[in-house]
Amino acid sequence: MNMHRHNQRGLSLISLMIALLIGSFLLAGLFDVWFQTRTTFKTQNQMSQVQDNQRMALIVLANAVQTAGYYPLSANYGTNPPTPLYTQQNVFNASSPFTVAGQAVYGTHSSTTPTNDTLQVRFMADTAANAGNTLDCMGQVDTAQTVVTETFAITNSNLTCQLSTQTSPATIISGVEGLEVFYGVATNHDNSVTEYLTADQVTSHAMWAYVQSVNLQLTFVNPLYGQSGVPGQTSATLLPISRIVLLTQNAK
Repeated sequence: MNMHRHNQRGLSLISLMIALLIGSFLLAGLFDVWFQTRTTFKTQNQMSQVQDNQRMALIVLANAVQTAGYYPLSANYGTNPPTPLYTQQNVFNASSPFTVAGQAVYGTHSSTTPTNDTLQVRFMADTAANAGNTLDCMGQVDTAQTVVTETFAITNSNLTCQLSTQTSPATIISGVEGLEVFYGVATNHDNSVTEYLTADQVTSHAMWAYVQSVNLQLTFVNPLYGQSGVPGQTSATLLPISRIVLLTQNAK
């Protein structure tokens, strides 16, 4: 009886190496997809956070400007009216750095650091009965019928607010690299804005009494700058955002 031995067949070493190579390519592709997805999610999350901070910063500053010059006119008609009666001129007297009676907005600007302006606003807290109508930059209710001054500045890439009732500034929004403030003045003294000036220009022309609006410009840190896997980020800061806000209390 003839016995025929069948040759055993299996994967050759070359076939095994080819299979491993193909598997490595597939794993590398999967890893690249995972990495790109992770990077995209991270960048979207970072930019979303910046956009939230941009909106909040403009809201806080705009609210401050709109509140500037406010005083509770209704107190003049209450059971215990103030003496003298409240007017914008006697509520907000000419006390440093405010140079004109009735002035509710002030700022500083330097040509050497043009994106590092400061902005000061002042208002009188509402009556106790309407305390929630006037909140400061910290979202707090201040002592009724007291004048509160808020000073906004940029410190260590943070937008800060210093209250006259506090001893140190507080961080409002992080990631803010620059603050520029331009003041719309009515040079014809008719409440119509004719030009926007920096704070030092307003001071040199003695125009603080004629400021009708404020143009706020904020520059934020670019969170994607210098990150690997995020091409095209050539600037450490984002494009400035801006908003023009009217001094509505000046109409009193």
